[in-house]
Amino acid sequence: MASEIGALLARIHLEHAEGYGDLTDPSHLSGDPRIPFTMKFEEGLEECKDHLSESLLETCKRHFNKDLNLLLSVDGPCVIHRDFRPGNIIASDGKVRGIIDWSSGRGGFAEDDFCPLEFGEWPTSYKSSFLEGYASIRKVPDYKSMMPLLRLSRAVAAVGFTVKRGTWESRNSKLYQFNLGHLESLWKN
Repeated sequence: MASEIGALLARIHLEHAEGYGDLTDPSHLSGDPRIPFTMKFEEGLEECKDHLSESLLETCKRHFNKDLNLLLSVDGPCVIHRDFRPGNIIASDGKVRGIIDWSSGRGGFAEDDFCPLEFGEWPTSYKSSFLEGYASIRKVPDYKSMMPLLRLSRAVAAVGFTVKRGTWESRNSKLYQFNLGHLESLWKN
């Protein structure tokens, strides 16, 4: 099934987008992936502003700015899911029946959808078959070099999400702690 799921992600990425950003608002799509990516990152920082220390926020900005130009060579614009993980795959009788929760979907770059695969949201045993399935439809993008930037962006967004909703100490405390730990590891380096 991992191979089938990888092939489905590749089919999603075959869908060309007119630009980067929110596909429901074509007038604001950008030809530069850095623009909407930076806007989302800054949105997350704003949500974290009164919760995280200024020095930690500055560390996040510094790491972000250091790697931002990696986005000049991304695989896109194409349709991306942005939350392509097991919880959003409906399967029955050993077959994929659907992909749900498109609320984060957008015009983006294929590399972004590989974050859940790299950051432990998929069983490790899936990775090889997943990538083989993907490669059977289209070339796997060279995503490894930009994983630190993508991981940082996702960590800031996750912390911001839990703080904004007031769930960082309750329902989403594990998500919060996991991502805060990543941000704090950057601060220490």
